[in-house]
Amino acid sequence: MTSNLDKTDASTGDRTIARAYHREFWPGMIGYAVVLTAVLLWGDLDGESPWRFVWAILPVVPLLWVVVAILRHIRRIDDYQRFLLLQGLAVGFCVAMLAAVTVAFLEIAGLGLTGDGWIIYGAGMLGWLVTSTVSRAR
Repeated sequence: MTSNLDKTDASTGDRTIARAYHREFWPGMIGYAVVLTAVLLWGDLDGESPWRFVWAILPVVPLLWVVVAILRHIRRIDDYQRFLLLQGLAVGFCVAMLAAVTVAFLEIAGLGLTGDGWIIYGAGMLGWLVTSTVSRAR
């Protein structure tokens, strides 16, 4: 007979925590998508108006909701899940910083990169994703 400790599926408590996280996370992401769409359609980011700078940072506002959702999620999860999450975040941060330094030195050397912020963001997120996936597989 197999022990309940051998089960790999999520417990009722884990499912409750995951539902709470999704309830808080997805409204922020939907808000981000809506605001980003409005900015791209009506923001006139290539124009001359000083308002283009306000339009450019407007998508950050709903992402603050996402940050709060993640912080609340970190407080709710157990120590092991917190360890895995923070390990992934730490490696993602280190990868982003390495990418930032690399891009900065390439720009100093004369390589004109466009979208370098997105390169740094993508590298950090990829580092987080890969680390989280590998950590959970162990």
